[in-house]
Amino acid sequence: MVVPTTVTRTGVELAFTSLNSEVEIDSLPVEGEIPHWLNGCLYRNGPAKFEIGQASYNHWFDGLAMVHRYAFHEGRIAYRNRFLHTSPYTQMMSTGQLSSGFETARSTSLASRILKLASEAFGDRTGQTYNTNVSIVQLDGKFMALTEQPVPTVFDPISLETQGAFYFEDRLFGHLSCGHPQYDYQNQEYINYITCFGPINTYNLYRVKATSDRRQLIARIPVRSPCYMHSFALTENHIILVEFPLVIKSLPAILGGKAPMQCLSWEPQRGTNFLAIDKHNGKIVARFKSKAFFAFHHINAYEQSDEILIDIAASDRPDLMYKSYLNLLRNATKSEDQPLAEYRRYRLPLRSDTRSHKGGNKVGYELLSDRRMEMACINHARCSSRYYRYAYAVSHNRNWPSLVGQLVKIDLQHKATTTWFEPHTYPGEPIFVAAPHATTEDDGVILSVVLDGAKRKSFFTDSRCYFFPRIGACLSTPSHSA
Repeated sequence: MVVPTTVTRTGVELAFTSLNSEVEIDSLPVEGEIPHWLNGCLYRNGPAKFEIGQASYNHWFDGLAMVHRYAFHEGRIAYRNRFLHTSPYTQMMSTGQLSSGFETARSTSLASRILKLASEAFGDRTGQTYNTNVSIVQLDGKFMALTEQPVPTVFDPISLETQGAFYFEDRLFGHLSCGHPQYDYQNQEYINYITCFGPINTYNLYRVKATSDRRQLIARIPVRSPCYMHSFALTENHIILVEFPLVIKSLPAILGGKAPMQCLSWEPQRGTNFLAIDKHNGKIVARFKSKAFFAFHHINAYEQSDEILIDIAASDRPDLMYKSYLNLLRNATKSEDQPLAEYRRYRLPLRSDTRSHKGGNKVGYELLSDRRMEMACINHARCSSRYYRYAYAVSHNRNWPSLVGQLVKIDLQHKATTTWFEPHTYPGEPIFVAAPHATTEDDGVILSVVLDGAKRKSFFTDSRCYFFPRIGACLSTPSHSA
């Protein structure tokens, strides 16, 4: 059999087309049977609007944020979606002009840029909100959307109406945040970091209880050249910052009025640095270095004997970022147009005779799967920061080249992979939900919103984790990019 390198991909452009409608449906049509125990709400967040009038964003990451809510109750599913009425959204809708974004810069005066920088450095409480289209967390009894600016957007969990900016009641300030905080299940707290630019740049690591609005500083780490890190790793006793050599040129961003993406410089000669920080006292335990690579998302990390194992969706270069322009995504015809990441494991030795505080230790990696993948998840409640066996991700299908043509379940113990695949369908990020009183790690379901390009609608998979290719339930939604 000859595997095609180019195929007709029906409807894939819909995933990267503006979704302008806001709808509310009390009961979606369901095929099959939803597990009787699956009750609660799934929230999704992401870019949804790319144009205003004749003006259009160029990059996927700049799309205006929309929140989706799927409410499961006794075999029924209700659906609602709403745009977040952030400052960029209201500005764009009122002026008819694009607002600034990750790849988009608006012309502003030097004085206003310096004033904005100063206000962020000392805690921006002007009420301004950002285009928070990355993730969602529940903190201090509030639901909030995050991005890589340090001010979350609060929204009502039922109506999805925007309620405004969220400010921590402390004096821990900075200019950039991480859009994917790590949740410490053992201590019921979030751990995250913010980057602060200044005469001495720093990574400021902090913890915050899930019920609190006050952060506690863990460590303030000086850094000569801050790097772009979309996520980080957490184990039982350590925080690991993986400094990919995608360097942030802060001065051009401040003085030149450039978009954040235009201030990133790929410098592979630096290699990739691993900083292992004691989670309890904030001290740097060890530094390691590897050949240059880049990643958006960590998968899991845990301690085993005298090592830290870091599993990450990694690539040799940040190609996915630079190939996420809308014209490329809408017209991609083969998997090489949108290279996904490798499932890698890096091992950091913690023995005193092998670790270095100066970054001299070299580390390599092993491939955990031969499948290219992204947006991986695990059974977080059971396995986060611990040994685990299974991971779930979006992947290429080898016989149907595309960006994300299938879902995969990867068994690390038996080195086996099972798949869910249908032609002309494009699954979204998988979410694992454990069954009540589960006795095994994979006892549960995987939820994923899948774009059906042929029908030009999305459906919702409820895939049983024991038999991954089998669909437990699917439903039609009017939201092609939900």
